[in-house]
Amino acid sequence: MHRAFARVLAFALPVLLGSTCLSPTELPPDLELPAPMDRAMSEQESDAVEHVVERRCMVCHACYDAPCQLVLSSREGLWRGASKDPIYRSSRLRAAQPTRLGIDAQTPEAWRELGFFSVTETGPDQAASLVLGMLALGAAHDFPADEPLPEDFPLDQGRSLSCPTAAELPSYAADHPQGGMPYGMASLSEWEYKVLGSWAASDAPTRPPPPLPEDLAAEAALWEGLLNQTSLKTRIVARYVFEHWSFAHLYFSNHPEGPFFEVVRSRTPPGQPIDVIATRFPYDDPGVEEFWYRLRRIDSTIVHKTHITYRLGPERRARYKEIFLGEDWEPTRFPSWEVEEASNPFVSFEELPARARYQFLLDDALYFVRTFIRGPVCRGQAATDVIRDRFFVAFLDPDHDLSIVDPSLLREGKKDLRLPAEAGPNLPLLESWVKFDRSQKAWRELRAEHYRAWLADRRVDLDFLWDGDGHNRNALLTVFRNHDNATVVESWVGADPKTVWILDYPVFERIYYDLVAGFDVFGNVGHQLGVRLYMDNLRMESEDVFLALLPEAMREELRASWYQGATDQLKYTRVNKLRSQGVESGIEYQTDDPVSELIGMVLARMSAVAGPPDLLNRCTGEPCDRPDATPLERRAERALRRLSAARGAFAQQLPEISLVRIRGGGKDAAAYTLMHDREHTNVAAIFREEARRLPEEDRITVVRGILGSYPNFAFDLPVEDVDAFVDAILGGGTPEDLTTLVSTWGVRRSSPRFWFTMDWMHGELVRQSQREAGVLDLNRYENL
Repeated sequence: MHRAFARVLAFALPVLLGSTCLSPTELPPDLELPAPMDRAMSEQESDAVEHVVERRCMVCHACYDAPCQLVLSSREGLWRGASKDPIYRSSRLRAAQPTRLGIDAQTPEAWRELGFFSVTETGPDQAASLVLGMLALGAAHDFPADEPLPEDFPLDQGRSLSCPTAAELPSYAADHPQGGMPYGMASLSEWEYKVLGSWAASDAPTRPPPPLPEDLAAEAALWEGLLNQTSLKTRIVARYVFEHWSFAHLYFSNHPEGPFFEVVRSRTPPGQPIDVIATRFPYDDPGVEEFWYRLRRIDSTIVHKTHITYRLGPERRARYKEIFLGEDWEPTRFPSWEVEEASNPFVSFEELPARARYQFLLDDALYFVRTFIRGPVCRGQAATDVIRDRFFVAFLDPDHDLSIVDPSLLREGKKDLRLPAEAGPNLPLLESWVKFDRSQKAWRELRAEHYRAWLADRRVDLDFLWDGDGHNRNALLTVFRNHDNATVVESWVGADPKTVWILDYPVFERIYYDLVAGFDVFGNVGHQLGVRLYMDNLRMESEDVFLALLPEAMREELRASWYQGATDQLKYTRVNKLRSQGVESGIEYQTDDPVSELIGMVLARMSAVAGPPDLLNRCTGEPCDRPDATPLERRAERALRRLSAARGAFAQQLPEISLVRIRGGGKDAAAYTLMHDREHTNVAAIFREEARRLPEEDRITVVRGILGSYPNFAFDLPVEDVDAFVDAILGGGTPEDLTTLVSTWGVRRSSPRFWFTMDWMHGELVRQSQREAGVLDLNRYENL
């Protein structure tokens, strides 16, 4: 096949499945488009199409921030098409109409009424469909191999999108001569072009999912039966659980690698087709007298950023009954659907014992913390610009959490635990800080008063920290912030951070209802701002619990060092002023660095759940080689350990997430992730982040394997070069140094190795854990 024609075929697919909705160059008048298939695709052809669509198209079109809302991870997204209306609009004064796949409309006709247009139908006078046209336009313009893209080529996430219809393609092409598909990436292979072009010319057929295995159908039916029991107690528990599972990808212990399910509310009972009830928030009034909780199989391709797994099975049903239905409690009423009550779990579920609720969260703390910053809301700056680039998380032990031990605390404070979501998706701007700061201040004072009385004759010590009941590795977590997204992993990974969060039940529950259950990406600017400002309070409350374990004399000074330039703000001095003074720590410290000393004591005390030692970032003496490391890994890790041991401006040249492939002979290779930990004077402000940067204190955390959902760049090098690679990073710090580094070992967007490297990284992700793996998002891959 002629190469030019093959490339035309290929680019017809990336448009439909591609990486952006910008426009291409002028349509060639004699363009030879592929002919539609005159038969159904074979199994082999279907496999080929699915692979290319997944690895070349979904990598940029599978989330809320997919260009032009073109989501290609499911059949529904394909026939829904594209929209000119962006989801992310910070100036939105009124909430927008939600456009969630599988929820807000169920047919192409309904999506057309919501402003979506087809990407597979032919244009006027039988012109090319949007997919075919965009692919063909992309085929006409190559970028020079292994060179940076032009400086004026738009790649920023906030760039203005044209989102043309098929009829608008010619004018779009004239205005955007390099805007075809795949957008700003290396060309596809001839084989990919051929397969995808013919598929796109045939109206992009998809095959139905395979039938559900009988044992899985039976297991799902058992859970539906449990969730739909009719007693008052079981109805309250099911409502609470539904509100917390709304973003879960559920899997069963007898099928740990899927298929996965999601729980929805349906107008139809088990045994009938699901009729989803669409509401903005999971606690909204369903609007019908009778509804059922249903488990719906997820037939779309699994995408890493939205893949937050939660295990079900016989052992989970037993635990469910133990913590929720075995308690000696009898409710007197079903919670109201009125938003003021429904958005506040301390009011709506006040009769459900707090110990049961907290234990439910602790059992799967990793899942819940991941929901804070992963999921379909792919630009989570409302959550992420309020946190540091890396910090540790632990939890208050239930027997030492006064909100659990003394029910009167939550009973007295429940009204002050209100959340911004009580105003729905349209929160007036002034209320964003006035009303909720006032409530937060009242809660903090009430909490401090109760704790001071309770701790009058005791001290705070390591027993106050939840130890995972001796087996649960969710007890210690690490959060990595990566600009507008974040990653959460088990254990404490990396060198000692500036801060540690210790969550008690009221903070844990409020973060979930602030950032997850009560957050609406389609909400107005007041709603978005309110969520962000409320998180300031929760961060500081979590840090203050950690401070209570440290010597009382140093708490104020240490806290002030975390908030340089912000210690005169009202939030700092009044709303969230330090209230642990007068509460003594019972821990005996031996050094002048009690923070590091405390972190070491926690890791030693919780060795059963802390995981293996972090020998890449916390090497305390030789040898630091892993016993199970291969010769290639030992050599690579000895060099990379020098990166994690250093701190300084050299780190600022690296992107936030860099994937590194280090290869030996044959197929021997290993993957590592370099996480750029950026330091700030404080994270208490919304704007001018760069003005608060402290690049001389930046560092790199090195992690084995693939970490994060949004890689910013990739390096590929032979193991013989690993010392030179590390030397180049440590000796760098200027744009010229970065150019040399990238030109020597980098994989640019235009590189002929680009797609091979990304395929290898995806394969490595599957090898790490097939259950947790998913398609990575390349929208943030940088043009270095």
